[in-house]
Amino acid sequence: MLNGLQIIPAWSKYFGTPKGQRLGTISNGIRFGQIGSLIIIAPLIQKYGRRIPIAIGSAILLVGVVLQTAAQNYGMFVAARILIGFGNGIQQTTCPILLAELTYPSQRPTIVGITNTTGSLGQLMAAWITYGTARAYTNSWSWRLPSALQACTSLFQLIFVYWAPESPRWLAYKGRREEARKILEEYHGEGEVGSKLANFEMMEIDFALDNDKARRKSSWAEWWRTPANRYRLFIITTVGFIIQWCGNALISYYLHLVLNSIGITETKTQLLINGGITINGFFFGNFWSLFFDRIGRRPMFLIGMAGMFSAFLVLTVLTGINQGQNFSNAAMSRATVAMIFVFGIFYKMPGPMVDSYIAEVSPYDLRAKAFVIKQFGDAGANLFSGYVNPIALTSIKWKYYIVWCCVLISNFLIIFFFYPETKNLSLEEVAQMFDENVSRQKLVDKESGEDEGRSVEVGQEKVGQEKVGQEKVA
Repeated sequence: MLNGLQIIPAWSKYFGTPKGQRLGTISNGIRFGQIGSLIIIAPLIQKYGRRIPIAIGSAILLVGVVLQTAAQNYGMFVAARILIGFGNGIQQTTCPILLAELTYPSQRPTIVGITNTTGSLGQLMAAWITYGTARAYTNSWSWRLPSALQACTSLFQLIFVYWAPESPRWLAYKGRREEARKILEEYHGEGEVGSKLANFEMMEIDFALDNDKARRKSSWAEWWRTPANRYRLFIITTVGFIIQWCGNALISYYLHLVLNSIGITETKTQLLINGGITINGFFFGNFWSLFFDRIGRRPMFLIGMAGMFSAFLVLTVLTGINQGQNFSNAAMSRATVAMIFVFGIFYKMPGPMVDSYIAEVSPYDLRAKAFVIKQFGDAGANLFSGYVNPIALTSIKWKYYIVWCCVLISNFLIIFFFYPETKNLSLEEVAQMFDENVSRQKLVDKESGEDEGRSVEVGQEKVGQEKVGQEKVA
């Protein structure tokens, strides 16, 4: 939405044409709020589960929406965005945890990925709403109406979260095992009482929770206790930065300045490009979410980073040449815009996968803290970009893109050398891979019957690893 508002003349005029540090502060208002929310998220999730914090976050965000819609000056607008960020920080941390712990095992990465992509749906709505209001109104309603309509999704979430089931893992952790079992039977066992799959999942959950409690995994210091947890901490910390430090912040928050830098300055054209980018992101975010378990986490990460680097490299070269020609080459400007769309296609390969990946590499008792760390990395990276990007784009223009080409190379190398594959593994199996140093091949061997284990067959689907005689049991 901020992309669209920057393009609307009435918004720019109302707030005194913010740029540089003032524009960075408006952009980072969301990040300030998100960072503030990190203080309370982990204890909130641990004490009240997943559903209640989602409702709390939605309510706080709605207050921010009211303030933004009614903003009378720059300070009030920034304060509103801080509140929106605070509520959104709680939402963004809690929702993927609930989904990762609730969804059917084989559907987890796809569901969490598609949910992440609903962010693109919000961007799509915001882009085209601001396009419409900019053409319909010349006064402050051109930006107040889009601001007010932000309330719709959080209002929807606030109402319907009360009908959502609670995380069975949290219920089991709180000693409410029968409630947890009923949820697993209803949503994973097709309502069958005594479902073999539900029984097997309860055994896995109980085993993992017993191990966690035995090791007293309850404090932040636990991240440093074992080599496995230090490895997890490295992945969780870096992935938050990586997914936000790949040049996407330029396009997500400063498209107006990017398009100015390549000679596209007409308001209607910029709004149309902004709308097209959101459609592109929404489509490919959902498309790639269907392939996480087919292609795997590492290939999606690596191909995505390589594709983004290639698009940014071409964009940098084209912009440099075109600027040298005073943007007289219209075909080159169109090609540059095409590279922005190509970049978006490849960004949506790893982007929707991050939340699922974090849930997979984190043990239960540290999972809420893991998402807090991820949010801190996300907010920190965007905080930096929020201030540096508009200043750098204004000062050195297209040369700033070279920096992001270098960052993308660094991201690729970190993923290549340090990120393990977690495809087709349950949350408990991934924990086993880290904590007991079980290789991916050993887990594959277990699934194929070469090692001892457990297995369950529900319909045509196999879950687990142990074969007893000729009958597979949970």
